[in-house]
Amino acid sequence: MDRIYRLIDACFEPHQQLDDCYASLDEAITDAVTWLEQICAEPQQQLIGVEVCAANGDWRTCRLPTQLICNLPN
Repeated sequence: MDRIYRLIDACFEPHQQLDDCYASLDEAITDAVTWLEQICAEPQQQLIGVEVCAANGDWRTCRLPTQLICNLPN
C-alpha cells in the first residue's frame, strides 16, 4: 500500500488552505513551503505539520506542526 500524507495546522486539524492528499512527505512539505512563500503568513499560519494515513485508515502525526523555513527572496 502506498502511503498518503496530508498537511495539518497548529491545532492538529487538516490544514484549511492545504487540505489535499500527497504521495510523499517531500511533496507535502514542498506544497506547504510554496504556499507560505506566496502569502504573508501570520505566525500561527506558519505552523504546519504532516500526518500519514495508516493501514487501518486512521491518520497518524508523523511531523508535529512547526514553523517551516522558506527561502527569502533576493
